[in-house]
Amino acid sequence: MEMVTHKPRLVYDGVCNLCTGAVRLINAIDHKHLIEYAPYQMLDREVTKRYALSAAELRGGMHIIRPDDSLVRGAAAISEACRLLAPVTLICDLFNTPLARRLYDLIASRRYRLFGCRETCYVPDVKHTIIKVF
Repeated sequence: MEMVTHKPRLVYDGVCNLCTGAVRLINAIDHKHLIEYAPYQMLDREVTKRYALSAAELRGGMHIIRPDDSLVRGAAAISEACRLLAPVTLICDLFNTPLARRLYDLIASRRYRLFGCRETCYVPDVKHTIIKVF
């Protein structure tokens, strides 16, 4: 079986103001189009089955699907996106500490209350954006 390679895919909550703000920032920095973006609300059901992702897990934080088809969640996904885009990765490692993971989980569980949500799903308007993953 031939392995299909693809770009890392950032899966996020397309109605969360915090998540969409982060995606806007990451997309603005991503001049080389290294990352594809997909709101979890638009994921194909086969993708959620493949990675055994429940709706609660998808709502709970960002995910990166790596080119090798492994999955990274939460603060580690932010760290991974940072590593792909940053010229200096030292700051990226800060997102992957136990404290950062706890802080990420704390904010993620309260993000609608703290930052609100949109009425429509945000999808970056770029050529490398995907709507239906895989």
